[in-house]
Amino acid sequence: MGFSVSASTALIFAALFLAFGTLYPAMANGYERVEEADAAKADHNLDQSQTDIRLESFSADINNGNNNLNQLDIVVNNTGQTALTVSEIDILLNGDYIEWTNGDSNDNVRTEVEGDQTTDLWLPNEEIDIRLGDSGPIEGDGTYNFKIVTEHGVSISGVAN
Repeated sequence: MGFSVSASTALIFAALFLAFGTLYPAMANGYERVEEADAAKADHNLDQSQTDIRLESFSADINNGNNNLNQLDIVVNNTGQTALTVSEIDILLNGDYIEWTNGDSNDNVRTEVEGDQTTDLWLPNEEIDIRLGDSGPIEGDGTYNFKIVTEHGVSISGVAN
């Protein structure tokens, strides 16, 4: 074996070492990202499985002259084990998403958790009163389908007419 064979063998091993040194961190970083995503998905699934809500009651004030909804009161109980965020509740009325901000007196939605209109925390075994139509009537045909969706995707629905 001459010098050229030894030199080329050393060069090949150096190149392999350099390639592995570049490849390993990229693979390790990718693996860590996948592990973090799996853990986040598991946390979300746990929160979703521990979230439950129950429709306690609802009442609608519908104008008989034009079938507009003057006010819709929905009372929902957090029967799960997860504390929920009031501002993360999604409200749909007749399939339309209702834009609202917790605590904003200019929108058409008011919320009250156990008598507190300013809280953003909805704890287990607490009731929330959601009032739609507070800043004016909502136009419609007299039948109002509503759906309340929590931050974990758990929902309840009803029909007011």
